[in-house]
Amino acid sequence: MIYIQKDKEPDEIVSWKKKFKNKNKRKPCYEDIKSKPEKQQLKEALLHEQKYLCCYCCNRISDDSSHIEHFVPQSKDSGLSLEYSNLHASCQGENGDMKHCGHAKGNDYDKALLISPLDKNCEKRFAYSVNGKIEPSDLSDQGAEYTIKLLALNDERLKKAREEAMWTAGVFYAQGEKERETLIKQYSNPADGKRVPFCNAILYQLRKDQESAGSK
Repeated sequence: MIYIQKDKEPDEIVSWKKKFKNKNKRKPCYEDIKSKPEKQQLKEALLHEQKYLCCYCCNRISDDSSHIEHFVPQSKDSGLSLEYSNLHASCQGENGDMKHCGHAKGNDYDKALLISPLDKNCEKRFAYSVNGKIEPSDLSDQGAEYTIKLLALNDERLKKAREEAMWTAGVFYAQGEKERETLIKQYSNPADGKRVPFCNAILYQLRKDQESAGSK
């Protein structure tokens, strides 16, 4: 998981909501926009602000490989079903009976435990091993443990993909502070607006090595 800084709600969506409310005398919900062209505009805005990574696992997503995710499920609070702050883009995360991310979460939701990608400290609550496994940074962190299990973030496909991403990025070969700093900047702020898949694990290892080198 990587912190998502939400952009302003798209003007097109704000305008559509206003027109809908004036016409129907009620606040629109997600079902009202599902068949409208504005839904596509909404999804494109979510993809852009997330730099084309899944809000949970940080794999690459596109329009065809993602869905609009309700952090607070519609079944828990229908009033939030079209609130921009409650909407993210999640990968499809399905392979037969195996699911992860938004589809694994479904309607399960514990407000006190589930970590939000809008939490500025969310990245610090997770650690990544060299074999791609994700764990709570603090083993007593029940929220991190709950989030990992609920979203199935240790799905074998995800672990393998994280491990491959770290090796491909060269994090285990980085020599010296200057090279690590260059890589951190590269994976934090991509020039083309699209972050590298699993950059959360890549950045974790780079910063971990940076801290270790600084303590010597």
